[in-house]
Amino acid sequence: MALIRISLICLTAWPLFAECRVPDLAPGAISRLTAPELVDTGHFLRAEKALTMPQTARDQWLLSKTKAALGKLDEAMTLAEAALAAEPNNAAYHVQVAAVSGRLAEKAGFLKKLGYVRRAKQELDAAAALDAKNTEAQWGLMMYFYAAPPLVGGDKAKAQQIGEQLATAVPDLGRYYQGRLAAELKELDKAETFYKQSVGENPLLFDTISALAMHYMRTKTDQARAERWACQAVHSDPVRGEAWALLARAYTMCGCWDKAVAVATQAEEVDPDNLAAWFALGEAAVERGEQTEQAIDWLKKYLAHPIEGNQPGEAAARMHLASLLVKSGKPAAAVPELQAAVDLDPTLDTAKAELKKLTAELKKN
Repeated sequence: MALIRISLICLTAWPLFAECRVPDLAPGAISRLTAPELVDTGHFLRAEKALTMPQTARDQWLLSKTKAALGKLDEAMTLAEAALAAEPNNAAYHVQVAAVSGRLAEKAGFLKKLGYVRRAKQELDAAAALDAKNTEAQWGLMMYFYAAPPLVGGDKAKAQQIGEQLATAVPDLGRYYQGRLAAELKELDKAETFYKQSVGENPLLFDTISALAMHYMRTKTDQARAERWACQAVHSDPVRGEAWALLARAYTMCGCWDKAVAVATQAEEVDPDNLAAWFALGEAAVERGEQTEQAIDWLKKYLAHPIEGNQPGEAAARMHLASLLVKSGKPAAAVPELQAAVDLDPTLDTAKAELKKLTAELKKN
């Protein structure tokens, strides 16, 4: 661990335009991870298999986190509530019930949404009362006060206050969460500052490293810095598929498609369950208007396998695939992809409009 820490500290200070040298990874590295490690590092498809028969409240909690990441929210809630019933004084289990309640609220009607929101707040308060240092509970409360309307207790100033308190108690995670909140508030320079303070406290904190990479990809476009932080993400956790996806995406920013494809290929070798790097390439191709025919194959590859938890969903992939098919002169093939995207996610208004337009055009012809 000491050698890893020294390596990453050196990486933090590497020259801005240095070539990213990806780490060597021993074969079968992921297969040696325990169930908790699989969950912590985003290997949810494997974790689901490993936890098929949960024996303890902790197993139920881990499987609940897994099911939630995979979008199986009803199963996730049943497991979270079972873990909490078995150990009602465990703050982490209250947090998980709150987290699933929040996810369920996103897709619920108005009255059910209110019920889920109230449940989430109740469970977060209970978790904080049991363990005031539980960072996930504090983050949940930050987001509640940020997102909730004033009528039900929303207070953005309160959210920022909790962030300051958390940063004092746990500087690395606290600054990261402050960055997340600042990004939500569209205070983008503040977000960048908080992320840099977080990584200064802990060069190994994957969430902050990946947030900085995304910041330079999406918010303050800077290919060199995006590549630098994406490279550090891979070194921070080389078995994590989204780290490789970040690096692949960074290479698309300079039109370095050969490098991007090489990274996606290596990512698939490292973790065949997580093909997020291929999605990243397909999405970049849509946005840049490049590599159309190849990107169709990349997105089809992504859709041909079960999608790893907390990765871009099927609806987004099918919408991008439809865009590429239209550009390649295959509008008829795009229609079923758009229809599938809308069926999966009825909130995709852009896909609905494009589907209507394409259908009308094809009828004319």
